Amino acid sequence: MTTYTPILNAEVDAESPITDLLLTRLRDNPLAIGEAAPGVPLASLPTVLLGTLTTTSGSTQTLSGLDLAPYKSIRAVWDGVSHGITGGPINYTFAGLVIVSSSSNSNTFRGIVFIDLLNGNGFSTVATMGTNAAVDVTVKGMETDLSTATTSISVSVSAGSFDAGSIAIFGVK
Repeated sequence: MTTYTPILNAEVDAESPITDLLLTRLRDNPLAIGEAAPGVPLASLPTVLLGTLTTTSGSTQTLSGLDLAPYKSIRAVWDGVSHGITGGPINYTFAGLVIVSSSSNSNTFRGIVFIDLLNGNGFSTVATMGTNAAVDVTVKGMETDLSTATTSISVSVSAGSFDAGSIAIFGVK
């Protein structure tokens, strides 16, 4: 991974010489930004991990203290989210977007939820995975309650409680 090194104002003023060190930073810093290297200012990154909801207990999980003002959209990556009970259907609600499991068995959910923060529209590619999975997940309601003024994002399950998985939430500029 390329190292990010800040360039000081004093290094680029009209009186400063062009040095090998400055040229190296001018070459390497854009690469480091593209790699999201340690030390890169978050404002420079096009996509930023805002946090992760751990869906291993309870029926609702919330990521709070968010500042979504710099972002145009949210991407939420579901990885092995499970409710751990049989009987259904089980509804998952993410930021007002209801994702319905058509399966009556305990399965895990994987996929991505996209939400436009400028108009609140969203859609999901989240599907059930497992030996008894019905892969046809229905999306009910395409309008979410998210906007650039939102400060928290929640996910909930309609019956039982979460028992596995996580949801990584990214802000996209």
